[in-house]
Formats: sequence, C-alpha cells, structure tokens
Amino acid sequence: MSKTRVIVIGGGALGFSTALHLAETDEFEVTVLESQHIAEGSSSRSIGIVETQYMSSFDIAVRAFGLRFVGHLAENEGLTLNRNGYLRLASNDAALEAFQRSIALQREQGITGPRVLIRSEVEKLIPQISLHDRVGALYGPSDGYLDGHLYTNLLADLARRAGATVLQQAALLGAEHAADGTYRLQTRRGKLAADIVVNAAGGWAGRVGDLLDAPVEVKPQRHQAITVALSQSLGYVMPSVMDYVPGSGNPGLYFRHENIDKLFAGLHIEEAVESAADPDTYFQSGDQWFAEQIAEALASRLPGLEGAGLGSGWAGIYPMSTDHQPIVGPHPENPSVLLAVGAGGNGIQLSPAIGKTVSEYLTGRTPSLAGPGSPWDAARIARSSATAAN
Repeated sequence: MSKTRVIVIGGGALGFSTALHLAETDEFEVTVLESQHIAEGSSSRSIGIVETQYMSSFDIAVRAFGLRFVGHLAENEGLTLNRNGYLRLASNDAALEAFQRSIALQREQGITGPRVLIRSEVEKLIPQISLHDRVGALYGPSDGYLDGHLYTNLLADLARRAGATVLQQAALLGAEHAADGTYRLQTRRGKLAADIVVNAAGGWAGRVGDLLDAPVEVKPQRHQAITVALSQSLGYVMPSVMDYVPGSGNPGLYFRHENIDKLFAGLHIEEAVESAADPDTYFQSGDQWFAEQIAEALASRLPGLEGAGLGSGWAGIYPMSTDHQPIVGPHPENPSVLLAVGAGGNGIQLSPAIGKTVSEYLTGRTPSLAGPGSPWDAARIARSSATAAN
C-alpha cells in the first residue's frame, strides 16, 4: 500500500519536529523543503529556553510536553540540555497568587519541582540581582535551555533516520493545486508531487500560504538579543530570568547563562508591537538603541555585575499570528494544507507539541494537546477573516 506523500515546507524546529513525528508513524512519505540550510531562519537565532512557568493549563500542557520531549533527546540522543532553572519575576502579590495556581496546574502535568520564591530567596539564588520593585518569583528548577541550531539539526538527523527526505536550497517557487486535491510544487531543486503540504515556513509562512492557495496571516517581527560579557566568572550557573508578564503588552527583560564569562540578554514580548520585517532583507545585527535599553535594564536588575559590558548583538524573526498564538492544523479553506506557523518567540519550546499535533491530525486521531477548539485551532483564521470582511 502506497504511503501518503507529505511535503513539509520549512527546515526549522517546527518543520523538522513535524517531519519527525510524521516519519515515525511509517504512514507517510515525508519530504522537507528548506530554501537555504537547516535552521537558517529563526531557529538558529533563538535563545533556546525551554520552560513551563505559564499561567494557563493549556500553555503549561504544551510546554510540559516540550520539556519532556527535549529531556528524552538529552537522555537518549545526545542533545545538550542545560537545566539551569528558570525564574519568572512577580511585581505584586496578585502575581504570586497566580504563580501558586500555576504550580497546581503544573503538578497536573507531572511537573512537580516549581515553587514560589520570596524576594530574599531569589536574591540568595542570584546574589547580583536587585528586586527593589519585585516581590518574588516563580521558579522552575528543571527548566533549561538548548542551542536551537544543534537541536534543529538533531531533529533533521532523526527525521532522516525515520525515513524522511531533506532537500536544502529548495525554495518553493510555485504550486499547482490539482482538482483531485494533490499538489505539484515547483522548487529550485525541481518539481515534486504531494498529497498533503505542511506550511512550517516561519517568517515566510504568509508568502508560502499565498503560493499554496492557503492564505495565512503571519507577521515577521524583528527581535534582538545581545551578549553580556562578564568581567569575572560568577562561580555558579545563573538561572534564566524573565521579567515579562504574558499578555501585558509591555516588553520585559530576560537573561540567561551562556558560559562561565557570558550571559545572553534581550527584551521579550508575545504581542505584535512592531511593523513587519522582510525575512529576506531584515538587519540581522544589533541596533545601538537596543544595546542602550539593555544596558539600562541590566544596570537596574543586575547591579551586582560589576565591570560587565555588552558584546555583539543579533536579530531574528518572531513569526507572529494576529492573536499571538500558533496556528496549527488543517487550513479551514484548503484541507490539503496543514499549518504549523505563528509560534512567535516560542518556536523551540513549542515545536514538539506542534509537530505532534500535525501528526495526529494527519493520522486521523483527535489531537491530544491542541485540537479543535484549542487556542491553536487553525479554524479560527476563517472566523477572523469573516469578521474582518464584515
């Protein structure tokens, strides 16, 4: 019996997680198309944090799956997962109460380590920090970070091992959607046929969707990060710190350990706040104004880092959906196309759940994490389009 031919467009973490989950079912002939090289886009420019310190049961469940997934790769496939811990800071007592509810929700997902820390406990954990305007934090001791480029290449290797084909420098140039629902794709590597196409093209998802006659609005938003050079070793591995409140609309400082004399820092937000960037031509180095903002924020939050300076900066793309949630599942107007797009700045940690969800849709199972009616349900883009039209 012939296998269903699936072409996944996009060689980043979302594309290769999808390819791996599909290939492991042995029901599909899987091909991944990458326009340049593996992890060429957002995945290689990610800070790579994997954590579960969120407030809703859904957000926690999809991240708990991701944390277990990368933990399995670390134990069995040689992935380096640095479990340095993760702190989400609290600005008031209401936040601490929300953190207590998060702990209960995380326990339902089998995550038993997180706890709420008061200000003095955070300061003991990170002696250089100042919490003059914060009351404590939610701490996930088993959270960590990984290298997005290495992670994506490992997914690619595992997908190949499971039978997938990977074509690099194979940009999509055009698509013909036949009457029987199949596709003929024109790429820089020639023509390919597919029964199903998965759009996992990151910042290029909107362009790919138009070529496939399966439009999807994804805004490529430029975000930056920068290296913090320490004047002397800390003498310990600093937990990652996030000083951002999801849904607040305001960017928050984050920083994480990189090695004995270096941190990475940036400003995180999960809402679309800037004009769309061109993923082919955006400026990939850091801006001076950004370095100045980080310097001011670090001076306030980490005054104990005496002699630290800022090193090189870089920029990457957050592929943002209009409602700031990933769009995952069959396209509502073109079921021959599955969507795995719009993960914003969370693509690395959400890639396992996104890949699993696409695979479950295509194997005819009800998705166990993010199915119909969930915040990721692709059906909502038809509803939003209809609302806009009216």
